[in-house]
Amino acid sequence: MKPAAINFSKFVLCAVIYSAAYMFAMGIMPFLQAFTEISRQIAETQSIASTLAMLLPIIWNCFTAYFIIRNAGIRSKKLVIRLIIVMFFVVYLVPQSLGAESAGEHGMPWQDFILIAIPGLVSLLATIPLMVRFFQNKNMDEAICEHKKLNTKNTAIRIGLGGLIVAGAYILFLLAVQRHLGEYRMFYAETAWMQTAHGENIAGIFYPLFSIPLLRGIINGILILPLLSIITKSKTKFTTAICLVFLAPAVAFAAPNPLLPDTIRLLHMASMIITMLLLGIYIGNAL
Repeated sequence: MKPAAINFSKFVLCAVIYSAAYMFAMGIMPFLQAFTEISRQIAETQSIASTLAMLLPIIWNCFTAYFIIRNAGIRSKKLVIRLIIVMFFVVYLVPQSLGAESAGEHGMPWQDFILIAIPGLVSLLATIPLMVRFFQNKNMDEAICEHKKLNTKNTAIRIGLGGLIVAGAYILFLLAVQRHLGEYRMFYAETAWMQTAHGENIAGIFYPLFSIPLLRGIINGILILPLLSIITKSKTKFTTAICLVFLAPAVAFAAPNPLLPDTIRLLHMASMIITMLLLGIYIGNAL
C-alpha cells in the first residue's frame, strides 16, 4: 500500500476514535434536563446531511492536529501536552465559557455550556497521542526546536491589539449585516446588545457588545502562545496553524442546532470566521 493511502487510513482511524470518545463522554456527562431534551430533539431530527455536518468539526479538529504535528519542531511528550492544552482551551473551553454568558437566552443552564467542553478534552486525550505517534516527522532537525524569546510588554500590547481587532470586526459585521436581517433582529430582540445596536441601550455597547469579543481575542491570543514553541521553522506554517485552531469553533456552527434557526446559526458562523481569521493572520505575523 502506498504511503499516502496508509496515512489516509491512519487519519480516518483517528477521526473515528475522536468521534467515539466524544460520543461516549457526552453520554455520561451529568447534563440537566433542559440539555437532555435538546439532545433528544437533535436525535429525532437527524438526517444524512445533518450527520455529515456534525462530522465536519471532528474532521477539522483532526486535520488541525495533523497539520501542527507534521510541522512540529519538538519531540513527542512536549508536543502532546502543548497541543492538547492549546486545542482544549481555544476550541472548547473558551467558546463554551463565553457562550455560557448567554445560556439563559437559549433556555439552557450555564453549567451545561461548560460541561460540553469536557467531551472535547476526552476526545483530544484519546486522539492526540496516537496522532503524534502516527504523523510526527521522524526526520525532524533538532536545530529548529529553538524559538525566539518574547518581550512580555510588546507581546501584551500586540495581543491587546488583537482583541481590539476582534471586537471592531464583530461590531462592524453586526451593524453592517446582522442587524438588518429581520429574523436575526426578532431572535435577539430582547437582548441588551441588540438594543444597543439600535441605539436603545448605550450601556450595552461596553457589555456584552464590546467586552465579549474583546475578551475572546485577548484570551485566544494568550492561549495560542505555546504554538510558538511547536512550529518554529516557518512563519507561514505557524500562521496557518493559528488560523486552523481559531477557526475550529466557527466550523462547529456548521452542524444543525435546535437552539439556533439556520439563518442565525450561519450568521454566527460567518462572524466567527471573519473575526477569527483576522485574529489568526494578525497574531501569526505579529508574534
